[in-house]
Amino acid sequence: MSASVILLVLGAALLHATWNIIVKGGSDKLFETAMNALGGGLGAMLILPFVPLPALRCVPLLCLSCLCHLAYYLSMAQAYKTTDLTLGYTLMRGTAPMLTAFALGILGTPPGSVAWGGILLLCSGIFALALQEKMNGGGNLRGVLYSLRTSFVIMGYTLADGFGARLSGDSVSYTCWIFFLNIFPLHIYVLISRGREYLAYLKKRGVVGVSGGLCGLGSYGIAIWAMTVAPIALVAALRETSVIFGMIMAVLFLGEKLTPLRVLAILLVMAGAMIVRLG
Repeated sequence: MSASVILLVLGAALLHATWNIIVKGGSDKLFETAMNALGGGLGAMLILPFVPLPALRCVPLLCLSCLCHLAYYLSMAQAYKTTDLTLGYTLMRGTAPMLTAFALGILGTPPGSVAWGGILLLCSGIFALALQEKMNGGGNLRGVLYSLRTSFVIMGYTLADGFGARLSGDSVSYTCWIFFLNIFPLHIYVLISRGREYLAYLKKRGVVGVSGGLCGLGSYGIAIWAMTVAPIALVAALRETSVIFGMIMAVLFLGEKLTPLRVLAILLVMAGAMIVRLG
């Protein structure tokens, strides 16, 4: 992998951590996730005229992915409402590859010996994070559970998108349609349940929230491009550095505090996720 590709993938990891910081930093996490979906969808809409339509056979997986993304945004909003970004983001990003590896094993592609080593590191990191929260009085254990629930949803859309992109005939087109379609389920829910509040919030913080969505689209787009010019496993592993970027930005911009045990746990989770990707 060339130095330029490495820098771009690191940039993608930074963008991914940035939009999570934006969601966590807002006063209403549900509205922040909605604006994030809106920003990514609007960005994708500008690209759609220049890409072919995906094959019809991938439409059921597109629909499944949209449902998973709706659950993802709702679950993420609840997780960030109850826990620090350094804890929630680490668990979401770190455990999703492990769960995906298990799911693929059930589908007939079991993890290799290297991946099992990464899974062991991941479990150690998760245990250390849970231990830290227990030492803090257990107040954040609910946030741990919400974050792990979000990881299950990430596994769901990862599998749907992985198979859907293969069936679509054009992965860029498939990705743009996912980002565009994700606008609607979440906004239907938000507008029906809290429409006036959301529109007022959008007017106040829309530029920041939509920018976060564009960061998410840019991060995903860079990763897809990088996977066409470098080994997919290496690109996927390098993207896990977003956990480190998230930890640093949470301290700088959100005022979160890090204990030695939490730092160790985050590093274990990141290392484990990278090894699972490589395995």
